[in-house]
Amino acid sequence: MLTREEIQDLKRTDTSILGSLVKEHKSNGSYVINVLENLGRLPKQFDGSWLVDLLSSENEGIRFLVVKNMGKLSNESYLPLLSKVAKDDTDTNVRREAVSAIGRMRKSNLKQILFDKLKDADPKVVCQAIRGLLVFKGEVEVDERLKQLINHQNEMVVAVIRKEFFATGNIKIEQAHTESYNYLKNVAVHGDTIETMNLLKDESIHLTFTSPPYYNARDYSIYPSYKCYLEFLRNVFNEVYRITKEGRFLVLNTSPVIVPRVSRSQLIFLSESLMQNWKTKTFLAIGINPFFLILI
Repeated sequence: MLTREEIQDLKRTDTSILGSLVKEHKSNGSYVINVLENLGRLPKQFDGSWLVDLLSSENEGIRFLVVKNMGKLSNESYLPLLSKVAKDDTDTNVRREAVSAIGRMRKSNLKQILFDKLKDADPKVVCQAIRGLLVFKGEVEVDERLKQLINHQNEMVVAVIRKEFFATGNIKIEQAHTESYNYLKNVAVHGDTIETMNLLKDESIHLTFTSPPYYNARDYSIYPSYKCYLEFLRNVFNEVYRITKEGRFLVLNTSPVIVPRVSRSQLIFLSESLMQNWKTKTFLAIGINPFFLILI
């Protein structure tokens, strides 16, 4: 098994050797996945021709990583393959990643492919196509096509379109979606989390990683009741939602600590309260607590 350092070195010096090694171990799924997961950022001169054969793998994890790495190259020569995968692959995540790869090319001539994906039966694929087209928001045809989705049968799709085109009273976002404010870069702030977030503009953050305090698994002596604790978390996550950019991420780290007087219904209540708001952005809960879900 190659180490990450060996993979990185071959990526920079001789991709043909890397491709040969993958071909030699093609039947070893773990070996192939290890290589694909550790490729990291790909240089412009990277020869990804050896990736193509892996698209026929029966392992959806391999196909997903192949498409993801193709997307890093932003090479239109892969477009026919990505389009075929987006149409025909049997795995939702692989199809969605193919649409994402097409969208990340940010090429005006690829808009029709994304328009076609707006009619897909899988709402996750539709949402990915929307994200790709929002790069061109303001163009008459793009806006008209997207606004039609306000009547889509899926609530996740409708939520995105309503927010982008039909919400009232929203503060106009002043910056490009992919950018970050300079005053937020390389800064550490010591302060109250809610008070600090109140100073941040809407949709200004790409990623929040948090490990919130536990109510009574550890004595913080700041919550008079479990109800107050849940209200505190609700206020925090409402603010996190406000400052998070569309399509970006919240990662919630939670330990499988079950305190006797905390019932299953209370844990589910917190999870459901998060789910109600986080429909158009991504929420990940890390840990093995079964009451926290992954929302896409």
